[in-house]
Amino acid sequence: MKRLMPFVMLQVSNISSGIGNGIVMIAVPWLVLDRTGSPAAAGLLGALVSLPGIVVSPFIGTLIDRIGRRKVSIYADVLSAISVLLFVVVDRVGSLTYAWIAALAVLGAVFDPAGHTARKALIPNAANASSIKLEAANSRHEGLFAVGWAIGPAIGAALIKLVGPVDAMFATSLLFLIASVSVMLMRVVDATSQTVGEDLMHENFWQSTIAGFRALRADRALFSLTLIFMFTSAIYMPIEMVLLPVHFERLGDAGGLGATMTALASGMVLGAFSYGAIARRFSRYAILRGVMVGVAVAAVPMATLPPTPVFIFVGFLMGVTWGPFNPLWNTLIQSRVPAQMQGRVYGVQMSALYAAPPLGQITVGLAVERFGLQQTFVVLAMLFVVVAVLTISLRSLRDISDDLTHSSTTS
Repeated sequence: MKRLMPFVMLQVSNISSGIGNGIVMIAVPWLVLDRTGSPAAAGLLGALVSLPGIVVSPFIGTLIDRIGRRKVSIYADVLSAISVLLFVVVDRVGSLTYAWIAALAVLGAVFDPAGHTARKALIPNAANASSIKLEAANSRHEGLFAVGWAIGPAIGAALIKLVGPVDAMFATSLLFLIASVSVMLMRVVDATSQTVGEDLMHENFWQSTIAGFRALRADRALFSLTLIFMFTSAIYMPIEMVLLPVHFERLGDAGGLGATMTALASGMVLGAFSYGAIARRFSRYAILRGVMVGVAVAAVPMATLPPTPVFIFVGFLMGVTWGPFNPLWNTLIQSRVPAQMQGRVYGVQMSALYAAPPLGQITVGLAVERFGLQQTFVVLAMLFVVVAVLTISLRSLRDISDDLTHSSTTS
């Protein structure tokens, strides 16, 4: 058991952060809808929360490669805990208006990408220290993070009923502190101390950050997959952040929202944990095609706004089919990008993923108010089908089963 402790401590941090983010994900939109009654306001907030990640993620990647993965993870979670606790402080000493909610949510969104990216970058370190194969480590890491997301919404819904969405933030703050302490207690050799070369140390910060963009662009498969993921995020995140909260808030059913979100995350748990076994039987390209087609199939019945039990079932189906994607994503970066560049590539990809959802969330929020909830849902389901067809047809994605570890440095 002692040999496994580095990986165990990383997973304690991982699941604590997942639960905390799951609570925030349901509590903040509910708080906005409760105090404003506006789907457009909820959509706008979702967009605003995404903006910091666009700007800070590439620089976070450079910090990870320069000062270390553990340090970035520890500091980011401490700052996240403080930012969440400020919701309670402002509510107690003044009035938690929409402007305050937006400001505090944006502040927290500055730190959250740093912790998430740093923990991903720590997977090879923890796996090596615990003698765990990399694909198995990625599968377990993403599976346990999904466990946090599965538990978080249910806890968030329960806390909304018991103490309200503001006081629910007490639990989130504690969870972020646990995440920070767990990484602090890890005993691993930070890859930064072994892989930072003279070139990186002599480059200025901006040059180092730009190198991450160049490395990603040089790998056609990873670059194409990043663009696909951007578009998928732009049409998926409005479902979680706008459409589902609006639908269940109109029904006055916080439990239904929590159950549907939990079903999504529970499916992701199963899908993520199954990645190791799936990867032994299928190519990475076959797994990617299965993910995208499966998600499209699951999105279509959601657009009919079915009864809550059906919503829960379809949400679980969508989660199961999407679950293998994140372990696949991690494995591709770890096998195709040199260790000293991985932080920056992760950072660039995180920035790209934050860039698309703001436009999607604003557009969806306005579309719901102008055209209606179901009509908007139908359009998003059709777009999922388009993404699936595009993924199958792109030639550049067919070599993702090949490890091109040095492609991003030799190009």
